[in-house]
Amino acid sequence: MLANLGARVIKVEEPELGDPVRSAPPFSGGRSLLAEALLSGLESIALDLKQAGGLEVVESLLDHADVLLETFRPGTLERFGLSPPQLREKFPRLVICSLSGWGSSGPAAGRAGHDLSYQAAAGTLAATGRTPNLPAADLLGAWSAVAAINAALFARAHSGAGARIDASLFDAAVVGNVTNVAAARSVESELPAPGPLTGALPCYRIYRTADGRLFAVAALEEKFWRQFCAAAERPDLLALQYDRDPDAHRQVGELMLARTSAEWAKLFGRHDIPGEPVARPEHALEGDQATARGLAGGARGGIPFPALLDGERPAMTGDMPRLGAHTRELLAQFCPEKLKGPRRQRVAAGIGPRFSLKRSLVGWVGTLKR
Repeated sequence: MLANLGARVIKVEEPELGDPVRSAPPFSGGRSLLAEALLSGLESIALDLKQAGGLEVVESLLDHADVLLETFRPGTLERFGLSPPQLREKFPRLVICSLSGWGSSGPAAGRAGHDLSYQAAAGTLAATGRTPNLPAADLLGAWSAVAAINAALFARAHSGAGARIDASLFDAAVVGNVTNVAAARSVESELPAPGPLTGALPCYRIYRTADGRLFAVAALEEKFWRQFCAAAERPDLLALQYDRDPDAHRQVGELMLARTSAEWAKLFGRHDIPGEPVARPEHALEGDQATARGLAGGARGGIPFPALLDGERPAMTGDMPRLGAHTRELLAQFCPEKLKGPRRQRVAAGIGPRFSLKRSLVGWVGTLKR
């Protein structure tokens, strides 16, 4: 997101395997498609922060940087001698954003975690009791970090001072769960129980249609439900809009089975009722709306920025770099003295990518799985 908005983003990766996402399936041509999406447009420098040479290069980069975004567990920067207080003293204009799973405080601060565990602890899974299809904590946490970074840069333009940001995926999931929290406070029920926006209401859920496809009905407001019942010629369903009884869901479900997904889409569109066929991810990018909004084009595998600025979508910024692809270029720009001597000497000092049989095998296996 920051790269799409025009920032020059230099990613510091450990020298052997790089970011773990590089080894994440699915693969195409020996490269991770997920890595293609998440690392496109970045510059990669390979540094071993456990070595003095790697740390010296990091400090040279920070001397020219506006923002340091780090995703280590709390306490890791301190072990490298790069604690936020030390960094703020040495680089007073630097915005330091620490994005971790649980945040830097609290009893869970040092614990391991992934999106699923953060969502579980945040209460976002209670309404369905199912594994989510979307990594909501990861996504909301990333957006929170980007928003906080931009706010800190705006404040620095006036004050001249940097900032320390403590962002947490758990925090973001808790805040993003606002609708389920409101529902839980108003209704006593045994969990898991669907909330008003997760399938509890007949007017706001997903149904099967006559052709076996899925259709999302989103007639949450009374006016839209009235329009739906009138268009479907079923005035007897008016009273069932917010009825949580299974029989109410059954009646609406039987109605939805009477027409195909395309027929319902035409009816909903003609009467301006919120509701859409459930699209597969690849088909969503090929649809008329996505095409009109410019969401399908751009760099190979990159993620477009989800907003237009002055009528234009920020350009996606190139392909995913190889691990350490920009190491020599960045050394030449920020600390040319590190280029003296043979490459093996730099690698021994923690500067530059190192050979990894595991990394080579991941790419080879990914190619075989195409």
